[in-house]
Amino acid sequence: MNRAGRLELVKLVLSAIPLHQLLVLAPPKRILRMLKRIQRGFLWAGRAEAKGGHCHVNWRRVARPKSLGGLGVHDLERTGMALRTRWLWFSKTDERRAWAGLGLQFSAEEQAFFFASTYTSIGNGHNTKFWEDRWINGRSVCEIAPLLHACIPKRQRKSRTVVEGLHAHLWARDIHGVLGVHEIDQYLLLW
Repeated sequence: MNRAGRLELVKLVLSAIPLHQLLVLAPPKRILRMLKRIQRGFLWAGRAEAKGGHCHVNWRRVARPKSLGGLGVHDLERTGMALRTRWLWFSKTDERRAWAGLGLQFSAEEQAFFFASTYTSIGNGHNTKFWEDRWINGRSVCEIAPLLHACIPKRQRKSRTVVEGLHAHLWARDIHGVLGVHEIDQYLLLW
């Protein structure tokens, strides 16, 4: 099989097989490296591994979209992150759907990627989360006051809206546990 045929098989089969797992799971980096090695070996040498002079182009360049000079092969790590962070988007945009109550776990890197890529328009405050969304000058309360944010039960972090929190300062009632000097300082910063 020529290289063009192997490229199509890499894009259509070897990249597609792990996508279903990448929708929800973040596989260890070791597994992603092994999958990339298999893709690279099959593309350049027609076997499971390619060494030395068989690899004609850097894999980062191969994994770029065609419009950016690459061959259009999926970078499994980045594709997986994009697929998993879309669940964050789904839970933000339509809370009545089945996936809203799944309680999926996201890494700090995935959450940072999502929150850096989105912003929240407060509107009437009914759809903006007080503790999680970036509604205070483009920043979230968890960015402004991380120690205080740690004193809030997870259920309240996920459910308290801006309109509820600002009504009679209900956000202050969400705080539980013993507060130290730094937590009180952050509390006063929010007040």
